[in-house]
Amino acid sequence: GSENKLFSLSGSSLVVAPYRDKDARVIGALGVIGPTRLNYARIVPMVDYTAQLISRMLR
Repeated sequence: GSENKLFSLSGSSLVVAPYRDKDARVIGALGVIGPTRLNYARIVPMVDYTAQLISRMLR
């Protein structure tokens, strides 16, 4: 979106969620790059859920 200059003119958007280790430290991020008119209501929960699964697997 327009909040990120890298994506503001590209017609793309980025949805990112962090994943954490057993001490709740952020050790990485999972993201999806898509069109500006991405179905955010569907993608945000999917990215969030997947990042949480990765976090659980790393504990």
